[in-house]
Amino acid sequence: MKRFDGKVAIVTGAGQGLGAQYAKDFAADGAQVIAVDMNPETLKNVKAEIEGNGGKVDTYVLDITDYDGVVATVDEVAAKYGSVDILINNAAVHRAIEVAETSKADWDLQINVDLNGSFYCTRAVLPYMKEKKYGKIINISSASAKVFFPGFGAYAAAKGGLVSFTKTLSEEVKYENINVNAVYLGMINTEYTRARMSEHASVTIPLEEMMQPPEVSKVITWLASDDAAPIKGAAIDVFGNHY
Repeated sequence: MKRFDGKVAIVTGAGQGLGAQYAKDFAADGAQVIAVDMNPETLKNVKAEIEGNGGKVDTYVLDITDYDGVVATVDEVAAKYGSVDILINNAAVHRAIEVAETSKADWDLQINVDLNGSFYCTRAVLPYMKEKKYGKIINISSASAKVFFPGFGAYAAAKGGLVSFTKTLSEEVKYENINVNAVYLGMINTEYTRARMSEHASVTIPLEEMMQPPEVSKVITWLASDDAAPIKGAAIDVFGNHY
């Protein structure tokens, strides 16, 4: 028996990078994966890989800043599969801009995706988890929420808010067998990190020294498993060797 047999796991930002890795690993471990992303082409690739390896996946092209769209999607998933057991709030946007140069549009984009979107998804799944008396919610924060870097003002604010949201929600639902936790993530060898490094010559960390997506995914899938049932309201450092 696999750890997530019979479980339905929603992963946002599942079209590439860490989100794709989470989706593949949940599927490999028995979950019915619901892969959510704004990019239909990358979702198509993830779906093909998961199904090619015998996994179960359904895909939804969705903007998580659209509250009504999020609720409709979650309702459809719950009606189709009978429950929503796991939510990984992974989708995020980052713009490296110092505060004095940050426009309202730049600020709103990061707050809306990184914080509001995670709230929308959480708010949509909670009724189903509370009804079933079972749920796992993992919010993906960032090292920048506690180790501060120039140019990360809006992103750090959103990711820091996500941790506070995690801890408050955990207190509200911990007696309903719902685990709500967060992770602070450091430098990871993803497409996005490689693109940022190519734009900033001052960042010279070798890719092999960074955490690799499968390493991080092991932490996330473990937190979503029943082995981690005693952990509630935590925000765990997953930094590897570099912030």
